[in-house]
Amino acid sequence: MSLRFTTAAFLLLTAGSVKAQSAPAYIVTRLGVDTVAVERYTRSRDRLEGDLALRYPRVRTVHYVADLGPRGEIKSFSTVTRRPGADPNAPPAIQATASFADSTAVFEVHRGGKVDSATSGKKVFHGVASPLLGLGPPSYGIYEQLISSSALDRDSAVYALVSPGNNPTSSLILHRRGADSVVFNSTFFPGWIEVARVDRRGQILGVDARATTIKTIAQRVPSVDMDNVLRSWAAAEVAKGGATGEMSPPDTVKASVAGANIAVAYSRPLKRGRVIFGQVVPYDQVWRTGANAATMFTTDKDLVFGNTVVPVGKYTLWSLPTATGAKLIINSETGQWGTDYHGDKDFTRLDLTSRQVSPPVEQFVIGIVPQSSGGLLRFAWDDREYSIPFTVKP
Repeated sequence: MSLRFTTAAFLLLTAGSVKAQSAPAYIVTRLGVDTVAVERYTRSRDRLEGDLALRYPRVRTVHYVADLGPRGEIKSFSTVTRRPGADPNAPPAIQATASFADSTAVFEVHRGGKVDSATSGKKVFHGVASPLLGLGPPSYGIYEQLISSSALDRDSAVYALVSPGNNPTSSLILHRRGADSVVFNSTFFPGWIEVARVDRRGQILGVDARATTIKTIAQRVPSVDMDNVLRSWAAAEVAKGGATGEMSPPDTVKASVAGANIAVAYSRPLKRGRVIFGQVVPYDQVWRTGANAATMFTTDKDLVFGNTVVPVGKYTLWSLPTATGAKLIINSETGQWGTDYHGDKDFTRLDLTSRQVSPPVEQFVIGIVPQSSGGLLRFAWDDREYSIPFTVKP
């Protein structure tokens, strides 16, 4: 699982009445039973300031400051990203600033103290916009600023997502759903839905992002010892011998089956205490069969699945789980992100054999098992294993 935003994405707030918040707010973001982000922020009439601690793919903190105009609009925005334990006098890993005027934004991005010319410069956008940290789980301090500054009683609020570099501009859309919730949609990821629970002052109480690709749940809490959280995360990194890594790390399984060289490149999400099939992976919906980029399948010999011949080549693998079974989808399109499924590119759909497994499989795994003149393609996660036999065409 991963978000494809640049290090910092920026928007300019619409005019509105921004309510001051004197005491710090704390938001904890979890993926299943694992805490993946912790945020602390304060808001006043002319300033939003916060710290976001992130666990993946490397433990780091992002300190952000937004200077607000008299109507709540953001005049400038800056972020400083550091690794825990880094020399406070050394240049930060990443430092980014943005200033806004009408329909233009001017960015300057430093990496290790040096200007990154690929992401610095001017960018023109259309519509209204405001800063949004694209660093995995988002900054809910900025989300709260958007909510409190938007008139959502009757109309939706649309913001341009403007990022450094050459990334395309997309939109973030807010609309109220009932008296105590606000829905966030993104045109960057079609179908993206986050639901924020808010109080009467527009303060975020929690955010359910399980309908998105990040699958997280955020909750407002009375306080958090962020220093202790960072120490424990950093210690876990040291014990592991390196960076925490991706939340759904990439992997490749290869096998030689009856003279055919077969490979599957995919990403491996973890269970993290969740019910997978029927919840994290909904029934009767096409699933990417992994995480992040679409799962790639390659063979240098023709393969036969039942009565279907799959010629030499590259494909992507998808699946359609149901309450009673599943289908394997072999698609001819390759190189796409795992949310970009196009059914008109399907090469074939095949029935999978399903069985219950115990104990549950914590991390999703795909295997290729050689068997006489062919093999078995199988994948397992939580309490399910799906498989299909194949042979190599002579």
